Amino acid sequence: MTDSSQKHPDAWRLPAEQLENVLAEVVRQCLSQPNAVTSMALHMSAAEIASAAEHLRDCQSISKCLGLIARADLRQGSLAVQLDPRALARTMECRADQVDAKELTIEAPFQMRRRGVELKLHLGDAPPEIDQTLVRNVIKARRWLAMIIDGRTFPEIAEEEGTSKRRVQNLIDLAMLAPDVLDAIAAGEQPDGQSTDYLIKSGFPAIWSDQHKQFSAL
Repeated sequence: MTDSSQKHPDAWRLPAEQLENVLAEVVRQCLSQPNAVTSMALHMSAAEIASAAEHLRDCQSISKCLGLIARADLRQGSLAVQLDPRALARTMECRADQVDAKELTIEAPFQMRRRGVELKLHLGDAPPEIDQTLVRNVIKARRWLAMIIDGRTFPEIAEEEGTSKRRVQNLIDLAMLAPDVLDAIAAGEQPDGQSTDYLIKSGFPAIWSDQHKQFSAL
């Protein structure tokens, strides 16, 4: 689409290769089911079903799986793939009227997970993914807060740590995160978008209950 940011401000910008891999895997999993042919077939003999099943087992490559898709609809949490009955008939080497077009929709759980500028697509529930940069920065912030409590200044901490005073000032607030927020970060279960940059720029509140309200909106 042209001018997508102006005409479609809510549109997703997705990595094409990842998306193709996810869609191909949805089709591959569907076609590998033991009842794949019988669930889609109309008026096929046992011999024709066996032959069609053999042809579907050979449909493993990404290009072949994508070639069977007529349409894909994605939303956060799930996706629906509509198979092309004519393309499927060609693959199974049967007549088009032997494919039940009403049984060609595949639905599957689907998640998008963002870490900074990187977006990853997951078929099924997104696995926990620990933001190692954020974890390291929280550890630094807690160590620096302990040093401040002991009477050290920002310039002294910066000199000892080999960083800038501004960096210390930016990260120190991470030490104020609520305990359950820290637990979620350590387990990789924090909300998408809760990166170091977001936490620095958002100016999150020190009150834990207010943090929960802010982060729940991510």
